Amino acid sequence: MPRTTLDITDIQQINLFAKVTGVPAKNCFCYANSLIFVVDPYAFSKAIGIKGENLKRIGYFLKKKVRIIRSPENENVKRFIQAVIYPLKYKKFSNDNGNIVITASQQSKASLIGRDKCKLNQLIAIARQYFLIKGIRIV
Repeated sequence: MPRTTLDITDIQQINLFAKVTGVPAKNCFCYANSLIFVVDPYAFSKAIGIKGENLKRIGYFLKKKVRIIRSPENENVKRFIQAVIYPLKYKKFSNDNGNIVITASQQSKASLIGRDKCKLNQLIAIARQYFLIKGIRIV
């Protein structure tokens, strides 16, 4: 479960999400200029809606790119991080006692780290909300 406090804008966005989709969101956060909502796995398809209609409506209301991912139900770090960084691909993923190492191509590596490590720091903060990790390295 998330171990952070939500501010007023996060609560408003979660309430809007619940009104539009009819599905309660567990958490929301920003990553790479998009707003990501975390929902239960059983409610994932209902949250997206028919032909992505709910996703488009929320994006229109919030004026941001919106994505929906499943909550990590059985502590699967790899699947959760893969969902957060979705358009990007990586070659290898390893988890050694909380130290996560992601091996990626040169282009994906640059996109995962971001300018001044902003995307990497966001990814570490997001992963620490759900899992007990020490750090993330991108090689």
